[in-house]
Amino acid sequence: MRSSSRLIASFLAIFALGALSLAGTASADVSEKARQPHKIINLKAGEYGNTGKFFAKGQVTTYKNKFVKLQKKKCDKCSYKPVSQKKTTGTGKFLFNFDGPRGSCFRVLVPGTSQYKPAYRPVGCIVPA
Repeated sequence: MRSSSRLIASFLAIFALGALSLAGTASADVSEKARQPHKIINLKAGEYGNTGKFFAKGQVTTYKNKFVKLQKKKCDKCSYKPVSQKKTTGTGKFLFNFDGPRGSCFRVLVPGTSQYKPAYRPVGCIVPA
């Protein structure tokens, strides 16, 4: 009788260890499936000559034929506000034309989806020449 109770106890211990190891791998699987942010590639910004008119262009291959947003903040302590939005092409390319007062800072926002987190990339700030 004693040997059977030891056998049952050791079986339960092995079963418990197996269950704990499976629980550890389940949490690893969840973290592997975590959403990644969109990738904004080839982001370029500049001024058209010396006109005070600016552009920002780039590509989001994970967000084709959808709207990308340009945001602006007027001061360091201010929050970003939407300025405009443009629809990406079939390859994910976009182009923004904008202007603004000195001290304004701009960034590009790609909204999140069920597969990707939102992505933010700074475009730059307007400073005196």
